[in-house]
Amino acid sequence: MPKFRFHKDREIGTRLSAEAAQETGRDINPALNAVYNPQSLIDDPPRPEDVTLEMLLAAQCHLGHHTSLWNPMNSRYIFGIRQGIHVISLESTAAHLRRACRIIQGVAERGGLILFVGTREGQDRCVVNAAKRAGACHLFERWTPGALTNGHQILGNCKIKVVDEFDREVPGYGDKLKDMPSLKPDLVVCLNPLENWVMLHECGMNAVPTIGIVDTDANPTWVTYPIPANDDSMRSVQLIAGVLGRAGEEGRAERFRMAARGEVLYTASRLEPPGKTMGMATGGSANEMHGKEAGVD
Repeated sequence: MPKFRFHKDREIGTRLSAEAAQETGRDINPALNAVYNPQSLIDDPPRPEDVTLEMLLAAQCHLGHHTSLWNPMNSRYIFGIRQGIHVISLESTAAHLRRACRIIQGVAERGGLILFVGTREGQDRCVVNAAKRAGACHLFERWTPGALTNGHQILGNCKIKVVDEFDREVPGYGDKLKDMPSLKPDLVVCLNPLENWVMLHECGMNAVPTIGIVDTDANPTWVTYPIPANDDSMRSVQLIAGVLGRAGEEGRAERFRMAARGEVLYTASRLEPPGKTMGMATGGSANEMHGKEAGVD
């Protein structure tokens, strides 16, 4: 039986007043239609080329930590100090964000496996939506230590599937994939590097490039491609995650268009059709590819 939450009279009155004021304001001033909707950053994030400094400023990407908590490695990303708080240069944020978008778009276009990680409370929705747009994997819970360095033991029982150039699952390869090693991501996007330093260390040991939001109290050398921004503001994290997910979506769409023309940019292992012995071959045209390992979107 569903559980109902009973609202207080004061809360119901406040909600009705807010809705009435909003409807009345639209009749008086049509410009009030362009109001801030927090859900829009998740449902309809901006494209990488549409990101402006005003948008980053409204998302509070410029707010850093207290000067006593700063990491000296971030001095090149700091614009100044305001009331004891470091202010991040939004020009650096925009430049590094565009660079990260080009990287994600290139990896998705070449069929790479991308992993979005955000383990703080409230980051699960933006992480899942960004991963869905980019056709990637996501993680919003605690990272299991050893998932990369000892993946054959920790992830050995995970299911592996074979997909074609359009990411459609190809059946019949279950028995041939039992002895295959666990897959490793080609790119990891981390929204909170401070809590996931173990994962970043494992990525460095396995030569997996990483993209991360680096605040003024974090070490930018922990990630391969840092994005200097506020990692404590949910609006800032949602904006950056949405833009990165949109970039992966564009790269994935371009890969599908090339696959429709019979072209692929990646070199993947080719499995023999079901019923034959397993063989290996380099990639060619899309018509020659029987399938590739799952997760390599």
